[in-house]
Order: sequence, then structure tokens, then C-alpha cells
Amino acid sequence: MNWPIGLALVFLLWATLAPAHEPVLLDARRATPGLYLELIELPSSIIPASTSRYRLRASGLPRGVVFGVWTKDFGHSFHAVATGFWMDESGVMVSSELERAGWVWRWLRWIVSGRLRRLDDLVLDPGPYYPRGAAWEVALVSVDLTLTTFAKVIPRPITARDGPCTVSLELISRHGNRFVASGTGFAPDEDVVTELRYAGRMIQKRQQVSVEGRLLPDVILHGASDTDRRAHYEVKGRFCDVAVEYEWGDPALSLR
Repeated sequence: MNWPIGLALVFLLWATLAPAHEPVLLDARRATPGLYLELIELPSSIIPASTSRYRLRASGLPRGVVFGVWTKDFGHSFHAVATGFWMDESGVMVSSELERAGWVWRWLRWIVSGRLRRLDDLVLDPGPYYPRGAAWEVALVSVDLTLTTFAKVIPRPITARDGPCTVSLELISRHGNRFVASGTGFAPDEDVVTELRYAGRMIQKRQQVSVEGRLLPDVILHGASDTDRRAHYEVKGRFCDVAVEYEWGDPALSLR
């Protein structure tokens, strides 16, 4: 059996079985060592859009293995969006089709004509709107689910800067009431004060940043309050005073 026909049979089997097994539980903490995936944001001048769009950059992938591209929206499981990528003789990841629906038959037709598409030509985006501060994940996964590599971005970051210091918030709750704050650029080992204000409340904490000048992860949890869902998070150091304004609860999840 020659290579293209063999690939076609593998792809046909996967296309038949994959829908029965979704959603597949993929865990970035169990990524395969030596495989790397990066999301490269496209300049808006190239592809104007209401949200960020990305290309994939992968390395360390083995020959003779077929991979699919999976994405994970905030609050959902991973699902396959593109299939049939394999490394050609020149070391480039290529596929004969990028769309999941009906891709097997189009792949067979494209193989005859020799038309192949490169992995790094694939443009991905999380949709026209996405919750602020929410992570979006992409994975390359072998057809037998044994080899995985992951990349993660926040398409609409909640961030602020003062001089060399930056503070960012990541939304981690499907209820919109929990965030993780992180920061960089502070003086090594300095003591900083974090201040959270919302719904008439103020919560202050003191912590020491790392020797690299990083703010240790700070979990922010919002409790029940009145209808005001605006919040203010501030980090005060010796040389920086960085404040982030954001919304929590239902407004944090609204797609606008």
C-alpha cells in the first residue's frame, strides 16, 4: 500500500470514529515532552477583525504521524477543527484539507491533484467576540491521542502598565466571579500591596514579589453584592502603581 492511499484509509477511519468519542478530554499538563506549539498573532493590518487571529508554529513533531488541530473555547472542552496534518519530505506539516465536515472525500480528490496545504497557512480565531481575560487554547493531537502539544493565549486581555510594571487578570470561572492576577517588571523581592475594590468593599493584602520581579499568582474572588459589577484591582510597589479596571459576574461573560 502506498503512502497517500494508506493515509486516506487512516483519515477515513478517524473521520468515522471521532464524532462518537467527542468531547475528548485533553490536558495541557500532560503535554508530550519535546513537542512545541506557539500561536502567532496576525497584525490587524493583514486580517482586519473584531478579535485576534493566529497562525500556528510547531516544532519537534515526528515523521509518520498524522495530527489534528483542536481548539478549546472558555468553559468548553476541546474539539477538532482541522485534520490530516503530516510531515512531508521537506519537513513541513501539510494537509490536503482543513475543514472537518466532508473532509475525507475532498482529501481523496485533492490527493489526486496533488494540492496540499501547510499547517502554518491555517488561520484560527476564537470567534468575533470573546470574554475579556478568558483563555483560548489550541492543541495539536495525534490521531491515536497519544501525542499532544498545546498553546494558550488570551485574545482580549485585561491588563495595565505603569513604567516597567504590568498587571494582568485572567478569568477562570464560568460564573465570571473568579480571576487570577499576575504581574511582571517589579523590583526583585520588593514588598507590594494589592488592593481590590468592588461594591463598596476594599480588600488589601501584602506580598513579596519573586527574585525575577514577578507578582505571585493572586486569586481574586468576588462575592454576592448589589447590581454593581465594576471592580478595581491595584498593585502598589516602590516604583510602580498599576491599576486594572474590569467587570465581573454576568457582565464579564457577555460577548461584547
